[in-house]
Amino acid sequence: MKPAAGPLGKIFPFLLWWHLVNRRTMRDDLLAGFTGALIVLPQGVAFATIAGLPPEYGLYAAMMPAIIGALFGSSWHLVSGPTTAISIAVFASLSHQAEAGSAQYINLVLTLTFLVGVFQLILGLARMGALVNFISHTVVIGFTAGAAILIAASQVRNFFGINIPRGTPFYEIVHQLFVQLGDINPWVFAVGAVTLATGIITKRHVKKVPYMIAAMIVGSIVAEILNLWLGQANTGIKTVGALPAGLPPLSTPDFSLETLRHTVGPALVITMLALTEAVSIARAISVRSEQRIDGNQEFIGQGLSNIVGAFFSAYASSGSFNRSGVNYEAGARTPLASVFASVFLLLVLLIVAPLAAYLPNAAMAGILFLVAWGLIDFHHITHIWHTSKTESLILAATLIGTLFNLEMGIFLGVFLSLVMYLYRSSKPEIVPVVPAQEEGAYHFVRAQGRPECPQLRIVRINGSVYFGAASFVQQTLQQIDEDNPQQKSVLIAAASLTTIDIAGAEVLAQEARRRRRMGGGLYFYRLNHSSYDLLRQGDYVKDIGEGAFFPVMTDVTRALYWTLDPDICRTCKTRIFKECNSGVLPDGFRRQRLMLATDGSEFSHAPQEIAIALAKSFGVTLDIMTTVELPEDDEMARARLAVVRDAALVVGVPTEEVVRHGKQALKEVVAATAASDTNILIIGRRPPRGDIKERLLGDVAAQIIAQASCHVLIAGWQSKPWRQRILVVGDCMAGNDRVMEIATQIAKTSRTPVTLLATATSGRNRDKDGGEITLKAEQMKLDGIECDSRIAEGAPDQVIMGVARELGVDLVIIAKHLLSGGGMRDRLIASLGCPVLLVHSGSAAPRIDSAVAKQA
Repeated sequence: MKPAAGPLGKIFPFLLWWHLVNRRTMRDDLLAGFTGALIVLPQGVAFATIAGLPPEYGLYAAMMPAIIGALFGSSWHLVSGPTTAISIAVFASLSHQAEAGSAQYINLVLTLTFLVGVFQLILGLARMGALVNFISHTVVIGFTAGAAILIAASQVRNFFGINIPRGTPFYEIVHQLFVQLGDINPWVFAVGAVTLATGIITKRHVKKVPYMIAAMIVGSIVAEILNLWLGQANTGIKTVGALPAGLPPLSTPDFSLETLRHTVGPALVITMLALTEAVSIARAISVRSEQRIDGNQEFIGQGLSNIVGAFFSAYASSGSFNRSGVNYEAGARTPLASVFASVFLLLVLLIVAPLAAYLPNAAMAGILFLVAWGLIDFHHITHIWHTSKTESLILAATLIGTLFNLEMGIFLGVFLSLVMYLYRSSKPEIVPVVPAQEEGAYHFVRAQGRPECPQLRIVRINGSVYFGAASFVQQTLQQIDEDNPQQKSVLIAAASLTTIDIAGAEVLAQEARRRRRMGGGLYFYRLNHSSYDLLRQGDYVKDIGEGAFFPVMTDVTRALYWTLDPDICRTCKTRIFKECNSGVLPDGFRRQRLMLATDGSEFSHAPQEIAIALAKSFGVTLDIMTTVELPEDDEMARARLAVVRDAALVVGVPTEEVVRHGKQALKEVVAATAASDTNILIIGRRPPRGDIKERLLGDVAAQIIAQASCHVLIAGWQSKPWRQRILVVGDCMAGNDRVMEIATQIAKTSRTPVTLLATATSGRNRDKDGGEITLKAEQMKLDGIECDSRIAEGAPDQVIMGVARELGVDLVIIAKHLLSGGGMRDRLIASLGCPVLLVHSGSAAPRIDSAVAKQA
């Protein structure tokens, strides 16, 4: 069990009860408090000197503020008190208003402390703890380094024993040091140097001994020896003077308008600096102690500690990293350890206060040099310099600004940090992505050179689409179709799109309208609820489209596939969506796979020309195959295929070569179509000669037609690619969706007119059949095909041959089952001089209605 934390959670009676029932906690907190009291004694004196106050004020700032901060803050281990950064800020802000150490100066400091507490309390009560996040780590490092240099500069006169007035600017101190090099007091310098060296040696080699105390003792002994040997009048070594032993005296801040006018501005700066320091230290220690820190409650605790401290002679305090770290390492378990530290400090002060009369100013200057050096975070400065030139610029600007004006230095750093943040956020990362290939995956991965859809660009926006970024987002989205006019649609993977404001919503709605006019659209996947609610409340959803938003775990690419242009999909080679490989195009037609079976003879040129033209119109790869009896004949087979391959490459049709071995060419051709999942097989027909079979169709061709499980296109040795008219024959067009599908696809890709022919067995069903065929013709017209229809009675082969000759058709498409016998089929094919496509009526999925698919 641990004591409660939170608003007024760590009340004094409860803590006392906790210690009474848990002696180990009492022991640990007493030990941590005593250690903290020893640490703060030299630090308090040093920090007060930095702030331009009498030494005892640094100890006063470590008493009452530490107690109040511990009881009303949220951290178990944070110890409030004087700090280096706050001390230098106080001195830099007020030293030009009054003489440091004077009564007027002390009044200004007390008023400043009170105002800092009020501002901190207001921010805490207003729940504005996040404000400290606007002071970046880089700014804090730059400000601290600048403050460290100012600390060292302020002690130059005490370290070298030269005459430089208090409050002299940094650059003038450097100038005066060079001017007065000949006036350096060697005895004062010797004391400061010995103190400095002792502190360095102790800190590095005797880490268990507090280096500040060791340095003070050695420096004081050396100074006393020199004064006894040469006399103080000759050495010029001055001491701090005895400290008053007793409780902090009561004090009253000066609330006059003149004093308030001089302290309000500095109070705002010190407020943010103190809160940043306190919350940062509390969070750093909480990582190790596994405690949750309430930033707002910490604001309240710090505010009350400064308000109360202003009435007990304390100057502005904050969380002390050294004391808080020691407090945790010493085993503190409750905030009461800070209370014990303050009590022990009072007891120690009663004992050692007279000894301060032997502490020389030069020794204090040496200690403050050590403090200043320790404040400069060389590791992080080097890291920032090598990591980011932008952050390096902010650090340098903050550091240099602090040297000239402490308030403006930190304001400049915060301003530059915000400007850089706004600049970066105004250009959110817009990354091209593609669907992940894992089975069942719904997410997207960076494209990084992977092929992308030529029609649908998928991008991920990492950031916000707000007023500052709206223009950049709009330009980037417009650049997509400027680079590739076919990419009329854009899908935004919006999982990383954090927020959208009114300006961003206007841009997105405008982009959606523009893309709809182009024939595309703007779509969103995984847009967060807050952004969608803003679009809905502002009626932007109407402009973008109700169906343009897809929630998580939606197969968005499947839904958008049906909105793509099938003509582009037909010739597309990327096929990054699963639907691209489903065999169905966005218009509902199947994606065809063609195979040309060739023997390399002179009679194969016509089938070759027709196969290449059909593959080009479909935008598919053409499989070319041939058969040889033995593997030794592969060279001859490759030579045959090379002729077709070269002819196909001339018109941009890719090919895949297939060579099969066997004595029965029929068997190998049928097996090749099955292995390649062929949709349409193109074979040739030799000129009639020999027996009756050869004069009709050819024995091998007839058997291929009978045994192949795919459509078969037979092209005679004098056939040409179709350009005039296609004749489509069906059994009164009923139950022949497969014939209509492939006929529509061929007619659409080749832009060839179509005549639909239905053969009726009697006049009884002529009217019914006529209505059905007219309906089919109207459906083809809706697909943009020039189409008419006919119905005739009689033997199918005779009717087909008559209509074909009458219209001069150059392609006949007919269902394989329509011709009742092989003899009728063979006679028809042999009599027609044009190619004939026999459509296999096996069980295949019907054409998907594209309108229905787009609504899916």
